[in-house]
Amino acid sequence: MIGKKVTQWLAVCALGSLCLVGTAQAQNAQTRDGFWFSGGLGYGSLGCDNCGSREGGISGNLSLGGTITPRFLLGVGTSGWTKSEQGATLTVGLVDARVRFYPQTSGGFFLTGGVGIGSVTGSVPGFGSNTETGAGVILGMGYDVRVSRNTSITPYWNGYGMKNSNTDANVGQIGLAVTLH
Repeated sequence: MIGKKVTQWLAVCALGSLCLVGTAQAQNAQTRDGFWFSGGLGYGSLGCDNCGSREGGISGNLSLGGTITPRFLLGVGTSGWTKSEQGATLTVGLVDARVRFYPQTSGGFFLTGGVGIGSVTGSVPGFGSNTETGAGVILGMGYDVRVSRNTSITPYWNGYGMKNSNTDANVGQIGLAVTLH
């Protein structure tokens, strides 16, 4: 008799837990509609054709736009990397038209890509600064971990670069963003 009551009690608890998990997932479903924004910070590694080694520095990413379909988002973005050492600063940036593609409508994984204008700026106190601009591209991926109805924490990786006839630069960045849908 006691064994049967324990079994029934466990079944009711298990069913209640499944209902709670199902309700939490429904409340935080991966839906995308209307305006979206994403901004994050992380670490970036800079390289170039004639550089001896890669340099690490702080890196960030902002993007915003509109939802075309629940799987396809269109917008603009900017990515940047910077490092200062002994007063000199080197910055690599990109401004681009950007797309996000979610292979599954209700999933959080996405691929991103864009084309735009990139720049490399070097500045040294007492000597001024110099900026080179050129064509730029970005490719990346991320995963929206939904924490509320319209908010996700988004780990991401992007690779972006720029090139012109004088210089080139490429940055691999990994970071953590907040995404609003």
